[in-house]
Amino acid sequence: ENGINYNTLDITKLEETNQTSTTSIAYMIKTKLAMIGNVYPNMMSRELVSLQPIPQPTYKIFYNDFKRDDGSSLSSDIHSKRNYANNVEYDPDDPTAIKTISFEITSEDVSASTKKLKGNVTIEVEQDLMNYHGLAAMGLITGSMGAELTREWDRTIIADLFAGATGGIAYFNQTPPAGITYGDRKVWMETLFEKFIDVDTQIFKKRFRKTNYIVVPADQAGFLEKMEGFVPDSVSVEQKTIKTGGRYFSGTLKNRWRVYVDPFIEGEILLGYNNSADWTETSYVFSPYEMAYLSPEITNLNTFVKTRAVMSRAARKLVIGDLLGKVVITNS
Repeated sequence: ENGINYNTLDITKLEETNQTSTTSIAYMIKTKLAMIGNVYPNMMSRELVSLQPIPQPTYKIFYNDFKRDDGSSLSSDIHSKRNYANNVEYDPDDPTAIKTISFEITSEDVSASTKKLKGNVTIEVEQDLMNYHGLAAMGLITGSMGAELTREWDRTIIADLFAGATGGIAYFNQTPPAGITYGDRKVWMETLFEKFIDVDTQIFKKRFRKTNYIVVPADQAGFLEKMEGFVPDSVSVEQKTIKTGGRYFSGTLKNRWRVYVDPFIEGEILLGYNNSADWTETSYVFSPYEMAYLSPEITNLNTFVKTRAVMSRAARKLVIGDLLGKVVITNS
């Protein structure tokens, strides 16, 4: 923005608190971008929803729809509207209007909510950790705060998706019938797949979209991994869970659904549709305003404790609950 090539700057010699035109760019690169990179890329939920950044704390988000001239959506009341487009030959004495379908971009007001954390370390601990292990204590604290923001945004978004799922519902009894053989058990396990199809069909009838992702608890993740047609992801689970707080992309089921594991949910499985190629076609919008602000280090001269704070501000909105459905797990 200031016409300065940051590659030519020696940012190690710049004071973070010196906010001149040049050093503010270096501060952005050294701290703010690093913090954003520690939060947003590690959010699992970003693959399930639409991303629409907002430039102000209160703004509008958008999603599209096609509507008839009476205001009804094309995805509703299709049975009673099957003659909507019927028309007759033009009669000058009794003209009939041709029905209209209009494309609309629907907007919703959103307001950013704020998450704040601060991390403390004594100068003694900082010195000892560096001298014993060559590690920067404040860097470790900053990373932990970033991971906490990642976990909290993910939990908030995924909880919203479960709470707002109105597209369909089915029930699966995870207790296998008594006395069945191993072969029969494999057949019984496929009944969970049938429940997925049931929910998927209900959503399709409402929105004409087939679901393309599943979010499962840890117990049901192990169940799915034993089913025929499950293909695990080639990336190590350990690598994916360290910064995301346990959530991870597990693999694909029946070459149809991407399977995500969230160990913090129980008793329910979420099916949903998200068009990653079209941000306007979605069930849910996540709108970062200030994804991650990282403050300079502040030393309390009375206690010799160093403090650094991080703040994240974003809005969110469930817009089409009928693109989401659930399988409820029972035990009987």
